[in-house]
Amino acid sequence: MIEEIGEFFIKLFQTTDFPARWVCGKWTDFHGWLYISSNLAIWAAYFAIPVTLSYFINQKENIPFKKVFISFIAFILFCGLTHLLDALMFWYPLYRINALLLFGTAIVSWSTVFVLYKEFPNILAYKSPQELEKIIEEKTKELINANQKLAESEAHFRALVNSNPDNITKLDKENKHTYVNESLEMSIGMPASFFIGKTPLELGYQEEEASLYVKNIQEVFQTKKQLEYDIEVNVPNEVMYYHVAIVPLLSAQEIVNEVLVVSKNITEKKIAEQKLVQNIKDLQILSKKLTEKIGQLENFAHIVSHNLRSPIGNLEGLLNLYQEETTVEGKEILVNHFRECTEKLNQTVADLVEVVNIRQDVALDYKILNFDETLENLMSSISVQLSDTQAKITCDFSECPTMLYPKVYLESIMLNLLTNAVKYRSPERYPEIHFKTKRDDDKIILICSDNGIGIDLERNGHKLFGLHKTFHRNPDARGVGLFITKNQVEALGGIIFAESQLNKGTTFTITFNDKKDAENN
Repeated sequence: MIEEIGEFFIKLFQTTDFPARWVCGKWTDFHGWLYISSNLAIWAAYFAIPVTLSYFINQKENIPFKKVFISFIAFILFCGLTHLLDALMFWYPLYRINALLLFGTAIVSWSTVFVLYKEFPNILAYKSPQELEKIIEEKTKELINANQKLAESEAHFRALVNSNPDNITKLDKENKHTYVNESLEMSIGMPASFFIGKTPLELGYQEEEASLYVKNIQEVFQTKKQLEYDIEVNVPNEVMYYHVAIVPLLSAQEIVNEVLVVSKNITEKKIAEQKLVQNIKDLQILSKKLTEKIGQLENFAHIVSHNLRSPIGNLEGLLNLYQEETTVEGKEILVNHFRECTEKLNQTVADLVEVVNIRQDVALDYKILNFDETLENLMSSISVQLSDTQAKITCDFSECPTMLYPKVYLESIMLNLLTNAVKYRSPERYPEIHFKTKRDDDKIILICSDNGIGIDLERNGHKLFGLHKTFHRNPDARGVGLFITKNQVEALGGIIFAESQLNKGTTFTITFNDKKDAENN
């Protein structure tokens, strides 16, 4: 078998083993040429068909079932070649080539059958021109209906958006306006054409406002999530507030090509909120003041009760003794005691009246006062006392030389501190008193230090500023000066506290309030 195959291909183009067809059998000229001409005609037709199909394929783009066309071209060419070779064998008996050509034709034929079978479902599904025309007609009707509904929907949308009092716009990925409603046109006083195709930066918005606007729009494009924020807009002679909502407009493919921006004017609401917050603050301040006043009244009532009970009780006791006394000398002694007790009671009442006047003195005259001048005037007024005690007074008001404050109060405060330091001087040394001012933010601080006998604050700190509270056996001590000083400082919203060590001295620190805070108190 292998030898036969080898011999077949060796003698593929040899014709010696076979006679020409003219000499094989009894062919007449008519019969022979009829056979030859018919095969040639078939071959020519088989050749013309593939050429025409090839030209058609090359000229037609996106032709369907291209593989089927190519398979048929190959099939027809091979079939045509078998007819051509069949005609030539009347002179050239190439039977081996003819057999090989027939084998190739068989392969191409079955390949065409396979391709045709594979494409057969697609061929059956392929629509005819009439079917396509009908489908196009139906789709056209559907598209017309859809466009009509879309137009109606868009008309409804525009009517709804234009009737909305809020400013509504649409912007694309380049931050350009693609739509604005009539509310925005009326609020700005410009037609829609002024906005369309322009970015916020191109519309003359404030740079800070426009930058925040663009930043938030780009964030919505990236995150595909709605974003809301409030913004303050400064317009001529007015401040307006807007609540801005940026909504992503998602396509069917979840792509954001545009965003819808709704800007709601919340100026009235914002102003109302600010007024409400301010009213709450005012009420809190008022509540604090009332609480302080109530505490002060309770404290004052306690002071009045405490400081008047003893002298009144003493007077009652003296009166009882006077009624029981029978001698003139005894009654005279009781009258003297009665007079002394009455004088002390008058002094106590005067002190209490002064405290009441401090708390009620709301119409104080504020002036710019110089600390150096104030201290110098006070030293002049008690020059004899300072000279007798050889007191040394120093000061440093360089950091804060002046203050806006009621003159009568500042003089009273500094005088009480000065006389208090002289009164409670140490017997072991000459008194040294130093005044100093400093500033802490908007507060002014006055510091008065001395080298006196000091106070045991662990035992007496809680009653240091109490009325008629004394801590030394000084015959001049009445316990009124520090009490009045504390009331004067606190009446104007200030703070006073003391630091002291026995036999080393005392330092009083007063933090004054400015006029505005003092008025709130």
